[in-house]
Amino acid sequence: MTQIPTDHLTEKKVVQVSFILLPGFALTSFALAIEALSVANLLNGSEIYQYQICQAEPVDTGNSIKSSNNVPIETRGNIVSCQHSDLVFVCGYRNVADYNNPQLFTLLRNITRRKGRIAALSCGSFILAKAGLLQDKSCTLVPEYCSTFAELYPNITLQENLYTVTENLLTSAGGTATLDMLLYLIGQDHGRDFAHHVSQQFLQERIRSSEEIQTTRRYLTLRMKSACLGAAVELMEKHISAPYPISILANRIGTTQRNLETAFQKYEQTSPGRYYLRLRLQHARKMIEETHLGIANIAQATGFSSQSHFSKCFREQFNHRPSELRRANSSFK
Repeated sequence: MTQIPTDHLTEKKVVQVSFILLPGFALTSFALAIEALSVANLLNGSEIYQYQICQAEPVDTGNSIKSSNNVPIETRGNIVSCQHSDLVFVCGYRNVADYNNPQLFTLLRNITRRKGRIAALSCGSFILAKAGLLQDKSCTLVPEYCSTFAELYPNITLQENLYTVTENLLTSAGGTATLDMLLYLIGQDHGRDFAHHVSQQFLQERIRSSEEIQTTRRYLTLRMKSACLGAAVELMEKHISAPYPISILANRIGTTQRNLETAFQKYEQTSPGRYYLRLRLQHARKMIEETHLGIANIAQATGFSSQSHFSKCFREQFNHRPSELRRANSSFK
């Protein structure tokens, strides 16, 4: 691992971090979060994240907490030692829906009041909901527990994104999505370029296509501009064939249509609707160039109710009809 040259570094504030482990926490999420902060420290050449690993009880009940796959992780503190942390990770997975700890809920509310940041990993959103921190907000958690969460908290919107950012609260779907959220956090603290340096250490060690790498970087860049902008684009790209109305899209990512319109106008100089349409048309063009599907099938696959409307929009965007592109493309094969 190569340290960033000192002439590219500036003095960085040390962030005090606490990981609160609940019994049955997800080991992958926890390990990725720890690793991301460690890589940031190594690249910087000094500690910019000082972290401690704590248990969720107010008094010591043992030296280790077992993860969902029964791996014990040593702890060195409890929730009392987390009170002055700048950033707290709530790590929970198995049986967290039934977990009850009033002292922990009080700690999280206190941290929120003093504008500290809280990040919930895997099923940590259950804890934030029980603490009353998700009222009028949205969150993300492990997909397999979404139905349980919706039953217990029907008024809290569940997002489909890899992670969500609502003011000083962050929630993640767990697994490798944790790394995406950590890169966002590091980018917020120390800039997008530094976050990209951190991400490269992981991307070099993972078997990912160049398109996947570029997509990850693009999502990070968009979220660094605006959390709702990045979340909206991520959701748009997941719903090409059955596009959401913009009002529903805004609701799904926990914001208002007006906020979304403001973000797109400010950073993309267009409206959410026009941006969404352009994404669908770009996807359609790729399908025309790379597949033998009929134009009508491609129109349907990209969310157009009729081939004629699709052709009209396509021509307005690219200055030629889909059929003209298909013929031109075929002549080169």
